[in-house]
Amino acid sequence: MTSGSQKWLIVDRENPNPSIIKKAADVISRGGIVILPTDTAYGLAGNPTDPIVVNRIIDIKGRRGKAGMPVLAADFGQVRDIAELEGKAYDLAKAFWPGGLTLILPARRNLPEGVQGPRSTLAVRIPDHPVALKIIHDVGFVVTGTSANKSGEASPHTASDAYSQVGDQVDLVIDAGHTSHCSTSTIIDCTVEPPRLVRKGAIAEEVIAQCL
Repeated sequence: MTSGSQKWLIVDRENPNPSIIKKAADVISRGGIVILPTDTAYGLAGNPTDPIVVNRIIDIKGRRGKAGMPVLAADFGQVRDIAELEGKAYDLAKAFWPGGLTLILPARRNLPEGVQGPRSTLAVRIPDHPVALKIIHDVGFVVTGTSANKSGEASPHTASDAYSQVGDQVDLVIDAGHTSHCSTSTIIDCTVEPPRLVRKGAIAEEVIAQCL
């Protein structure tokens, strides 16, 4: 998709160049994979409806499992297009999105194996990062949001960290500096009652408990 210096593009986190946003969105829309900044970690952003893209991301990470792959949305409308967001899940989303909370939700539409979980579930988040939100909005649909690292290695909090692990296998790198958090997102399974903590992360368990 890109070559040379054009593969690595630096943007201002709060005021990103619109042409760079458009370029990243175009790469994803055409089936490419972009190293994308979020508030918690740099991720591998691609089209989650394309099995070829999904398998490519799985190969990049070097992992095949049944847990599914998280996706990132720009707004509640994009979330509701693919998953059910009701009850306590909606309360959590309203309280912590955009932010470092991933919710496991019942899927409303089928996505490829590797993205959708084993119980027809999807892990969804709206990240608190202007660059990520603008790119996803321009794509017009959710994008994959798995961390841009090899399986078993540390999640990357700078574009350099991500590039050192997987940069030679992606089409574009968007560098917006260090992430806001030094931890990954908290994951809550909202398909069970009561909602269950799956992974500790950026949003403290006690804060989530207070909301519930």
